[in-house]
Amino acid sequence: MNITFKHIFRIVITMAIVIGSMYFALQNINLDILLTTLLNAKYEWVLLSIPVMLISHWLRALRWKTMLSPVVEKPSLLNMFSAVMIGYAVNNVIPKGGELLRPIIYSRRDKVPLSTVMASMIVERFFFDAIMVLLFIAGVFIFQRADIEQAFPWFSWAQMLSVIGILSSIIILILVIAFFPALTDWLLKVFIKPFSQSFYERIHRLTDTFEQGFEVIKTPSQYVRLTLESFGIWIGYLLPMWIMLYSFDFQDRLHLDIIDATFLFSVGTLSQFTPAPGGIGVYHSLIQTAMVAIFGIMPEEALAYATLTHGINLIVCFVIGGAFFIYENRIQPLPTDLDEIEKETIG
Repeated sequence: MNITFKHIFRIVITMAIVIGSMYFALQNINLDILLTTLLNAKYEWVLLSIPVMLISHWLRALRWKTMLSPVVEKPSLLNMFSAVMIGYAVNNVIPKGGELLRPIIYSRRDKVPLSTVMASMIVERFFFDAIMVLLFIAGVFIFQRADIEQAFPWFSWAQMLSVIGILSSIIILILVIAFFPALTDWLLKVFIKPFSQSFYERIHRLTDTFEQGFEVIKTPSQYVRLTLESFGIWIGYLLPMWIMLYSFDFQDRLHLDIIDATFLFSVGTLSQFTPAPGGIGVYHSLIQTAMVAIFGIMPEEALAYATLTHGINLIVCFVIGGAFFIYENRIQPLPTDLDEIEKETIG
C-alpha cells in the first residue's frame, strides 16, 4: 500500500471516529453550563489525583523491569520510566505509535536487543494487561450487567463475549509459545509452511526472537511480584477516577463510591480499543452516556467529568513524557513519523 495513501487512510479513519464521537457527546449540550461546571470544579481533588497517576506509571516501569530482570543485567528503572512516559505521550498523538516507540527508546538507552524488548512488551500488553482487562470485564458482566444494558441498550453481549474470546485466545497463544516451543514449531510447519515458505520463515524467526522476552513467564519466583505490580498499576488508574468524582457538586447528592468509579473505569477503558488517539471523543461519549443513564446526572456534568478525567491524564503525559522526549532526543534523535517507527521496530 502506498505510504501516502496509508497516511491519508489512517487520518481519515481517526478523524471520523473522533469527530463522530465528539458530535455525539456535544449534541444537546448547553456550552454555558458545561463551562460553568468546569470552572466551578474543586481542583484540589484533581491535584490530589496527579501523584496517584504518576505512581501507576512508575509501577508500570517497575513491572517492566521485573519482567526483563531474568534476561537483562541491571535494567535501569529510570530509563524504563522515561520510555513509558514518552510512549503514553505519543499514543495521545499517534494512535498506538507510543507502543512502538517505547521499546526503541529503552533498547537504545540500555543497549538491549530490540527483539527482546519488543517481546517483553507483547507479554506485558497481551498477557498481564489482557488478564486484568478480562477481570474487569468479568466483574462488570457478573455484577453490573443490568447497568451496562441500561446505559448501552444497543450493546450486544455476543460482542462482549467475542472480546473475551479474542483476549483469551491471545493469552493461550502466548502461553503455548512460551512453554511449548516444539509444539509452536510443529503448528507453523503444518498450518503455514505448506502455503507460504517465506511467511513461515518470517513467523518462525519472530517466535524465536521472542523466546528471551517470554522467559519471565517461565520464572515462578516472579509470579507474585508481577501480580502485585499489575494490580497496583490498575488500581492507580482507577483511583483518580474515584477521587475526581469529588470535584463536582453532583457527588454531594449522589455519593458515588469506588464501585461506581470501577464501572466508569471499565466503560472508559473500551475507548482504548479504538484508533482514536488517547481515546479522545470515544472516552467522552462513553462516560457521558453511562453517567446520564445510570446516575441520572445532567449531560453537561457528565461531560465535564469526562473532560476533566481525560484532560488531566493527557496533561500529565504530555508534560512528563514531553520533557523526557526532549531529553532522549538530545542524546539520540528519535523517529517522529509512524512509518519510521514501524521500520525500526518491525522492519
